[in-house]
Amino acid sequence: MIQRLVVLNLVLVGLQPLSAGLFMSGNQHAVAVHAGVALALLVGALVQAITAGVLWRRRGVPGWAAGASIGLLVTVLIQQALGYHKVYWLHVPIGVGLFGWLVRMRMRVGELQPRRT
Repeated sequence: MIQRLVVLNLVLVGLQPLSAGLFMSGNQHAVAVHAGVALALLVGALVQAITAGVLWRRRGVPGWAAGASIGLLVTVLIQQALGYHKVYWLHVPIGVGLFGWLVRMRMRVGELQPRRT
């Protein structure tokens, strides 16, 4: 389950530079797409954090997966607040970091073996 959520959030983060690039190229609708995907990412990060926390408590995933998922949620919240307040010099690098974070997390959760309870 956690693997699917990480992939979903990775896809959402990957869509963000595309919508930003479209806006910078003159597509006025791209801002709405960027904001919509940002909201979907926030929900996705929240669901991932809750799921990872529950799975960790049930010993379904290691503690690092729950911690990284909670950290992802906090980082997404910060990144979105920076974007909303037009602090782009920090919003953009954090977005790049989120992509790298999720790529690394995807590799690590792919190594997890399902645990029997």
